[in-house]
Amino acid sequence: SNLGDVRLERTGSQRWLVVNRSPDPLWDPVKDFWQESGFLLTTEQRNLGIMETDWAENRAKIPQEGVRKWLGKALDMVYSTGERDKFRTRLERGQQPGTTEIYISHRGMVEIYITEGKDQTRWQPRPANPDLEAEMLRRLMVRLGVQEARAKQQHDQLLAQAWASVGSNAYAVTETVA
Repeated sequence: SNLGDVRLERTGSQRWLVVNRSPDPLWDPVKDFWQESGFLLTTEQRNLGIMETDWAENRAKIPQEGVRKWLGKALDMVYSTGERDKFRTRLERGQQPGTTEIYISHRGMVEIYITEGKDQTRWQPRPANPDLEAEMLRRLMVRLGVQEARAKQQHDQLLAQAWASVGSNAYAVTETVA
């Protein structure tokens, strides 16, 4: 893939990838991306261009100091972040012939105590995380062949543009970084 093959676009707070390929040859690389990232896919509807991951815990949020650091994997099952994430990916034919738009949306759950004694919990939805969606798009760009430095640069440029547009009508403007 050359650098012109994948680009990140943004309108308001929504971001997506535009790839200069049709949806069909992109399906397997996108599926591989999620599986290589440690996610199980629970939904695969190729004809609709939709795949969805199972709920997964972000293990990076577990503290790595003290006793936990020394015992490592032996305690992995004991520690929980109390947060779960899942992602939905849509592949749609792009506005330009021969292109595909890829959207990633995040859903999160948080575990809360429902009793005073903190002995019973319940999972409840938490807000979607646009920064996490943007990071997964950046990682997918890398997986689809864009050099990591270029993917990070595009992500950072869009973030800077978002901050610059605070106070203006950011939702009426579509910005493309190529």
